[in-house]
Amino acid sequence: MTRKVLLVAATLFCFALPAAAQTVDEIVAKNLEAKGGAAKLKAVTTLKQTGTMSMQGGMSAAMTTIAKRPNMNRQEIVMMGQTMIMAFDGTNARMINPMAGPNPIDVPAEQAAMIKDQSDFDGPLLDYKAKGYTVELVGQEQIDGKNAFHLRVTRKSLPPQDLYLDGTTHLETKMATNVPGSGVMEIQFGDYRKVDGMMMPYSVKTYAGGMMLTELKLETVEVNVKVDDALFKIK
Repeated sequence: MTRKVLLVAATLFCFALPAAAQTVDEIVAKNLEAKGGAAKLKAVTTLKQTGTMSMQGGMSAAMTTIAKRPNMNRQEIVMMGQTMIMAFDGTNARMINPMAGPNPIDVPAEQAAMIKDQSDFDGPLLDYKAKGYTVELVGQEQIDGKNAFHLRVTRKSLPPQDLYLDGTTHLETKMATNVPGSGVMEIQFGDYRKVDGMMMPYSVKTYAGGMMLTELKLETVEVNVKVDDALFKIK
């Protein structure tokens, strides 16, 4: 019996070796390939998404986000007949909030820093070395009962990001950032679907301090739609 147990243990150990032996670059390469490949991802110049966002208190809103390379983005949230717009032109973040008045205002500094941090069109892993980032493999963990690779991305003058990639698909399941003054902000990704040969999440949940703030369920995702740079400037 002991010999049989040892043989089983040795067999399991051998099967575990390939996963344990994967380097950071191999894991990142599998992530990019799973999403459609680096070349296809880099060929995307704009991304438009529409969906419904649920918030605390049972409220919901229609949401449209438009992003353009390299780091411009715009969000429109329609709730209770009013439209809130927030735009980042790569340098400045401004918004129109009907509840605060009809005139455009600058986004508060802390929120603007978060917007700028999250505006990298390609995300942290694509060409991470060229961006001056470092990525380390923290280890393997269980996320919702599934094995996941835990990567930590260290970036110049920005808070580190912890990325969790599904151990089978190598797609992102979670991203966590410790934002100074705000604590840990966490984004969970799910319901991946193929869009023009690329895998994209149709479910995005945002948490702060372990409490869910919003849940976005996408309805449409479009790539390479024509977008003028003026759309990202609010005057």
